[in-house]
Amino acid sequence: MKKRKIAPRHYKEEMYDTKRAVLSYEQLPLDEYDQNAGDKEKSEKRALSYKKITLAVMVIILLVALVFVVMSRFTCVGCVSPKVSTENFPISLKGSLVSNGNFNTYSGGFAYVSDTHYVVCNHEGEELYNAQVSFNEPVLKLNYNGTAVVYDLGGRKFTLYNNEKAVFTGETQEKMYLADVTADLAYATLTESRDYKAKLSVYANEETPLYGYSFEEYYITAMALNADATGAVACGITAENGIEKSVVYVFDFTEEKPLAFHEIAGDVVFDCDYLDNGSVCVIGENSSYILNGRDFSKLNKTSYSQMTLTSYDINTDTSQLTLSLSRSGDGRNCSLLTIGKSGSVDSKIETDFAADFVSTYKNRVAISDKKSIHLYSQSGELLASSETSGDSRQLRLLAPDSAVSLGLKDISLFNF
Repeated sequence: MKKRKIAPRHYKEEMYDTKRAVLSYEQLPLDEYDQNAGDKEKSEKRALSYKKITLAVMVIILLVALVFVVMSRFTCVGCVSPKVSTENFPISLKGSLVSNGNFNTYSGGFAYVSDTHYVVCNHEGEELYNAQVSFNEPVLKLNYNGTAVVYDLGGRKFTLYNNEKAVFTGETQEKMYLADVTADLAYATLTESRDYKAKLSVYANEETPLYGYSFEEYYITAMALNADATGAVACGITAENGIEKSVVYVFDFTEEKPLAFHEIAGDVVFDCDYLDNGSVCVIGENSSYILNGRDFSKLNKTSYSQMTLTSYDINTDTSQLTLSLSRSGDGRNCSLLTIGKSGSVDSKIETDFAADFVSTYKNRVAISDKKSIHLYSQSGELLASSETSGDSRQLRLLAPDSAVSLGLKDISLFNF
């Protein structure tokens, strides 16, 4: 029941005799006129004061309400975030085998390719699209936007997808070993070449050639396009006098020759990608490298310092590379280094756990030893841990406090 508000004292009405004659102030003696005029002025001041107080209170209430709305809509870093619904998990895999690397997340959810199917799901685990795959050894390269290329490793066929349908199916002239795709469905393939070690072919869309380059000396181990398909990076290896040597190429598609060329002695590089259009990361067995600066001329090296690389994560959303380096032979006692696009170490987390897999999302770092998952803040605080079924083969953070784990037969969700 609402309480009735009691009017302030100065709002009480005077009880007048309604039969009394009404006099003007002009009819009153001067002393009575002054007294009545003073009383009226005091009454008006009190009424004005009350109005000011009421208005101030209303303004304060509105400001408090506005702050509440803003804080409700924009949460701070580290605040509790909504959990991903567990209703559709675990998700049974289509097909009998999903190879490592063929499971990944994108901005709208996650996708995988098995020996028989390509499947796309949203964050809640609802299936958006699935298609049969008939390749001998299918490989998935998933763009953060949700576009993908699935190709037959050592074969000639490939298919481009968005998250709703197959967009284009093509075939190369020679055997294919690498492929990549952008958000706008520009794509690149790396194939064998009769006269060279390998050939890079880039297409603006479907069958419209954009760029080509043939590698004479090095066997290419990895390749990636930049976000707007104006350039590419490739890394490779060779042997010189029995000593392994690696190389990194950076291409600008307006130039015939490579924009940058770096030789690396005493290391084997096996993966590379863009952190953004102005920086490239390269992963080696002994060190990692960040290329940046004008024309990618600067090579920033991070040595593993006698530690073993157990896992790594390239996050194109935050433009960071995260490395898991083990100080012991069994893979435990790991240092988790997060390296920014400038080449400097942004954060370092020390943990006693093993890190067979590492995944990052904004300011979160998750690791898994196949039996358990551990979630850290990027500042090094252990936020949560969870046991797994023991058959985990891949781990990906889906949200700041949610991860999906690829098992032998299904995909499981973990909310922390």
